[in-house]
Amino acid sequence: MPDLLTEITNAAKAYYAQAGSFTLTATDFYDWMAELPVTRQAEVSARGFGASHAEPDFLRRCLEWRGYSMREFMAGRLSADAFALWMSNGQFNGDLPPHAVCR
Repeated sequence: MPDLLTEITNAAKAYYAQAGSFTLTATDFYDWMAELPVTRQAEVSARGFGASHAEPDFLRRCLEWRGYSMREFMAGRLSADAFALWMSNGQFNGDLPPHAVCR
């Protein structure tokens, strides 16, 4: 399984790296923040827009909004076994821990 997890992690990093091809805006930030639970909103607001550029949830929302489907990306990048594992595990579902994405 470690090889499958490495495959998933590498594909997820490549997915998030696509966000470097466009400008993240304050509108993106505030739209995303409005969708978060109130307790998470306070945490995100305290860190601010700049710190959110490394948040996987924020990047995924920005990518999905611009038509970059994570499911399609992962399906095209992962082996059948890795994709099945990614789909069946909502706890990682291709997302990396906050602050783990480098742009």
